[in-house]
Amino acid sequence: MKAMARVLVRMLSRPGTLLAISGIMVLYTLLYLWLTGDIAGGGRGGWSTAFPAWERALQMRGPFQFEPVGLISFGALVWTFSPLNTLLAAIIGLLVGVNIVAGWWLRMRPRQCGLGSASSGWVALLPALLAGGACCAPLILIWVGLPIAGIVAGVAPLLMPVALLILTAGLWFSLHRLTREGA
Repeated sequence: MKAMARVLVRMLSRPGTLLAISGIMVLYTLLYLWLTGDIAGGGRGGWSTAFPAWERALQMRGPFQFEPVGLISFGALVWTFSPLNTLLAAIIGLLVGVNIVAGWWLRMRPRQCGLGSASSGWVALLPALLAGGACCAPLILIWVGLPIAGIVAGVAPLLMPVALLILTAGLWFSLHRLTREGA
């Protein structure tokens, strides 16, 4: 465990790696909040904030969806701010970012994937992309209005914990593989 922590600290200590992880996390968080409807268009311009309902922060409006406590308007965008929705999206975005960077590091070390060629390291990226998509993919299907969205909507509440589990397991596996070579 200490060796894996050292690899993670080494990854986070590089400015380029930290920038990549942060960028992926921010993009994923914004995409998730847009698809769940927490961020939407319709603003009237300018900048305004109001947080009148902090007592609703722990109220759920659905599985892994919490009630907003305030409203942030910035230009044409309106964000119905829910701290727990934002935190959950940021955690998943962080896990996706670290998994993608760890997969990239594995790609640079193809022997770690056990497949022997330089392109085989891309296999390490699949868990991050699939698990990260598990949260947003059903929302995209619903947003686009595809007929399969009704079927996916029934299992969507299960996808959030499954995605967290897969991302955590994928990160552990990637870090374990990286420690074997002393990355």
